[in-house]
Amino acid sequence: MLKFKLTVLFYFFSMSRQLSAQYDKAALQSAVDAVKSKSMGYLKALKVFNVPRSTIYDKVKEKSTIDCRSGPNTTLSVEEEKRLADWLIDMSRIGYGRSKQELLDVVQKIIKADGRPTRFKDQRPGKDWYYAFMRRHPEISLRSPRQLGKERAVIRPEHVAKWFHDFEAFIKDTTDPTILQDPSRIYNADESGFCMSSKTGHVLGLKGAKSVYNITASDRSQITVLLGMSASAHFLRPMIVFPGQRFTRNMLEGFEEAVLGRSDSGWMDSELFVSWLQTVFIPDIEKRQVKKPVILFVDGHKTHVTIEASDICRDNEIILYCLLEHASHLIQPCDLRLFASLKESWKMALREWQIEHVGHYVTKFEFAAIFKRAWEASAKVENAVNGFRDAGLFPLDASVVLKTDKLQTSVLFNRSEKNKEEKTQSQTQSQNSIDASTQEHVSSTCITKPIEHKKSCRQSKANDF
Repeated sequence: MLKFKLTVLFYFFSMSRQLSAQYDKAALQSAVDAVKSKSMGYLKALKVFNVPRSTIYDKVKEKSTIDCRSGPNTTLSVEEEKRLADWLIDMSRIGYGRSKQELLDVVQKIIKADGRPTRFKDQRPGKDWYYAFMRRHPEISLRSPRQLGKERAVIRPEHVAKWFHDFEAFIKDTTDPTILQDPSRIYNADESGFCMSSKTGHVLGLKGAKSVYNITASDRSQITVLLGMSASAHFLRPMIVFPGQRFTRNMLEGFEEAVLGRSDSGWMDSELFVSWLQTVFIPDIEKRQVKKPVILFVDGHKTHVTIEASDICRDNEIILYCLLEHASHLIQPCDLRLFASLKESWKMALREWQIEHVGHYVTKFEFAAIFKRAWEASAKVENAVNGFRDAGLFPLDASVVLKTDKLQTSVLFNRSEKNKEEKTQSQTQSQNSIDASTQEHVSSTCITKPIEHKKSCRQSKANDF
């Protein structure tokens, strides 16, 4: 009798272990609802829904929640893991999928931020955590992206056409497609460096003089500025990024409307981009009462596609979409019009300041005031409207980009490469034909001629070696 009971217990224990790996949340919820409504008992629910009886009992008696999982607690909460999963999916959908190492980097950053205790070395999870995370999120899989190699250096027309097709399909599948007809809801942001010792071109001087000098800063340092605009010519406040963290004076003197950015290197980083979203982009569009959601086009630089930026955009109904890689000269509105005009305006403003301050050179303390002159000269309606039009982003029209002269270089390069390949193949085929013909001639000569010639033929072959 005892042996029979042990056998039964072992059977149910084994069955429960097998079922625990088979049922899903929906089956568990159905089993609990069936028992609570008294439409079936625990044993029948076990057979119908393949959920362990003990699990159903715990949920019915509210000893644990439906979302509660078995086993030890995970390092990250359910909400944190969902946030990570959503971020990974979002990045892959817009063409910038994250790698395994990048995922582990983000988890390490989250753990170090709040100092939670873990068993991980240097607070960085290993392969066991990674595989467990992937099992908990079966909607994510490790994929092998198509490597473009040399194609990345030269944009092909089919790449451009595919990007436009994918973008339009993405918008239609995820949000209100009428957003594509509203220029006030389509934005682009990008950063660029402005040299404080820009060349001034030719100057008038004494004829025959050996040298003519222009006093400038000797280090040729640059100041980074992050700019943004909409297709309806709404220009966002510029963020001027200075190297360093502490300053003894007001770095925005002369351009107080701008926003101050700080980084150790003076370049944009992920924290600064997040700060720009929070302090510039979101407040500026809300002040203007722009209808949401809005589209924000950025390039695929790593500073723009962090999980923090993704979270902020999702929470504020901002569709962060990456432009085609290495194609900013084709489809980046800021590059096409605004920066082209701004660089020229900056040179003129810099020159004017040097004329007004003879014997002085520009430092970072004068940058903001001089940049304001250039900004006011370039932040014009035509630069925004024409920039989005030339990029084919508003109105949305891929043919505008496909017909541009800037794409002809790629077409000619690809045609040249194709001709080279065809020429190489032709030469190889010709050489193979010659070799085959020579071999056939030699063979036929040895067979048809007298034995004495056949011998000489063999000797000639031997001499070749």
